[in-house]
Amino acid sequence: MKTALKYIELHYNEKITIDEIAKETGCAPSYFMKIFKKNLGVPFIEYLNDYRLIMGARLLTETSKSIMEISYLIGFDNLSYFNRCFKKKYNMSPGKFRK
Repeated sequence: MKTALKYIELHYNEKITIDEIAKETGCAPSYFMKIFKKNLGVPFIEYLNDYRLIMGARLLTETSKSIMEISYLIGFDNLSYFNRCFKKKYNMSPGKFRK
């Protein structure tokens, strides 16, 4: 799991597929997904999105970059999906969070 977590930390802003992360850890994709959830308690994609949202929240407070730019910088290629995920995690929109 350390390999997977380090990979996420270094590449969260890029497109990461299950196949790619499984290959990095030397596992078959189905085994990787099973063992990831068993060890961390959440599915890989949920963990990745949560990590991205944490990084997004940091950028919202530490920079003046636009919300759209931040969304792309942290690996979300769809602004409305970023907004929905952000609101679900923080119970407010990214704009409101920034204020």
